[in-house]
Amino acid sequence: MGDKPIVGVDVSKEWLDLCLAGQIKVERIANEGAAIAGWLRRHGPGLLACEPTGGYERTLLRVARDLGIVILRAHPNRVIAFRTSQGIKAKTDALDARLIAAFAEDQVARGKACPQIAGNEALRALAARRRQLIAMLQAERCRLALAAPGEVRESLEVLIGALTQNLELIEAKLAQAIAADPQAQRLSQLLRTIYGIGPVSAATLISDLPELGKLNAKTIAALVGLAPQTRDSGKARYRAPTGYGRPHIRQVLFNAARSAIRCPSPFKTFYDRLVTENKRPGKVALVAVMRKLLVTANAVARDQQPWKHYAA
Repeated sequence: MGDKPIVGVDVSKEWLDLCLAGQIKVERIANEGAAIAGWLRRHGPGLLACEPTGGYERTLLRVARDLGIVILRAHPNRVIAFRTSQGIKAKTDALDARLIAAFAEDQVARGKACPQIAGNEALRALAARRRQLIAMLQAERCRLALAAPGEVRESLEVLIGALTQNLELIEAKLAQAIAADPQAQRLSQLLRTIYGIGPVSAATLISDLPELGKLNAKTIAALVGLAPQTRDSGKARYRAPTGYGRPHIRQVLFNAARSAIRCPSPFKTFYDRLVTENKRPGKVALVAVMRKLLVTANAVARDQQPWKHYAA
């Protein structure tokens, strides 16, 4: 970034409020590619910070990447905590833009800024759609289990059939997209050498965790939400919980961990030792296996080598 300014952006559906760190002036522009590119070229920021908004920030991030600007996606909870620490109670779009800029400046000053690593947006969109279809299918199947014979049941069965067909199509397109990208295809093959990680787990890690292989073990675990958060005070010692991060990544790692401990493998040995020798609860041990799977996948992606325990 050098001496280039930091810009904080409050994102809305139709417009963006932008503020350079250390300044009071906030400018509002249309949330359109041409307007965004013009503003960024005019001010030349080195880092752009914004909160995730569920998709309204996509054009902003795309343009910023095209211009070579480093992106920092600020977690809303951390921005709220920063707001509280600053004693700010009022909330407007302009104030939010200033707050995000100040937050990003503070993170950079303390060396805690973690810029976003760009991934494959097409893969991410397909993976997100797959999750949506699975959630809808689960909801409709639960309704079907309670529905009485008649028109309602018939409607549910028709919708379940359509959703199942659509899910199969999306999964096929996701597989095709990975196969069409030599780097993604190679990474998928490497990840699937790890016991417990199958096609779905590999596709999710590739599409939703572009940081895989680019961060160290502790950082990748914290990013996903598998790093224990110590809670000690005085003589009190509390259980260290995990959380935040990326829940959909944890969901696939949970299923992968359950698969990995069913048959003889280093992960099953690790799980059994935690449960029998260390007297850890089964759920705690399973979370530890999830973290071990993630760290292993990170090492495999970093070294671009198959899992060392893989038997071809």
